[in-house]
Amino acid sequence: MRQLSELKKRKRELGYTNLEVARQSGVPLGTVQKIFAGVTKSPRIDSMAAIERILFPELSPGFDAPVEGKERADAGQGEVSNGKEEGISQKERTPGTYPVHTQTGQIREQEAVYGTSAVLKRRNKTDGEFTYGDYLALPDERRVELIDGSFYDMGAPNNRHQIIVGQLYSMFVNCVKDHPECMALLSPLDVMLDNDEKTTLQPDLMVLCDLSKMKKGRVFGAPDLVVEVISPGSRKMDLGLKVTKYMKAGVREYWALDYERGKVIVYEMEKDMDVTLYPFDGEIPVGISGGRCRIPVGEIAKLLKRLGEI
Repeated sequence: MRQLSELKKRKRELGYTNLEVARQSGVPLGTVQKIFAGVTKSPRIDSMAAIERILFPELSPGFDAPVEGKERADAGQGEVSNGKEEGISQKERTPGTYPVHTQTGQIREQEAVYGTSAVLKRRNKTDGEFTYGDYLALPDERRVELIDGSFYDMGAPNNRHQIIVGQLYSMFVNCVKDHPECMALLSPLDVMLDNDEKTTLQPDLMVLCDLSKMKKGRVFGAPDLVVEVISPGSRKMDLGLKVTKYMKAGVREYWALDYERGKVIVYEMEKDMDVTLYPFDGEIPVGISGGRCRIPVGEIAKLLKRLGEI
């Protein structure tokens, strides 16, 4: 049995996502995620064996090594389906690039790992034409959102961002505990905002009051409330394009928490786009609750100060 470090290295080389490994190996996605994250210290032998067979098929019984100039017999001519690379020859599995909008609004060519460029190039996709299938085909370490067929870089969250999101989540969970029709949800969770394959966002935090929108581990349509924690690199997106997208999709309330500038901007989109600016040191009423629920963001600010984060 191979060590986890070897499996991780091979997974990166192949450009496989956790989802692809789970689908091909039959191991539950949650288990695959925990194994590669190192959360599960003693994984089941059968799970590790199933993953190893996918990542090192040449060592599996019955594997036919590819002949030079010839694709595997089972390669077929399939398209990309739900992020799985089908019908791609060994020669197509080469590094390349794909276009990504950066947090400053520029477009750059993002390096694609083994296999990814073949997925995107073979479908002749350009900026503005990508779909959820292409989004799933990207490796896990590429943190992007899909908006109107274009990829947007999310960047890596810092400690302050994660502390704020975690604290807010617990506060919103407490807020909705008396409303079983609503649920507070935390990123990463794919939101098919426009109910199509061209836009997939991952809001930092959301409140969903129509639980029928939750299907197959994704949200289809607009959450009732969305919170984005602004980092220096995401300000333009969070206060620009995303405001427009959330409003058009039917999000009722949108919070943009700007800890660098000590403020929270609240957009009540069902009230003629009322915008209220709150300091990051008190309580903020939740509009969709009629103000009955209030989020004590000042407690988060105090915590950050104690931790030396602000």
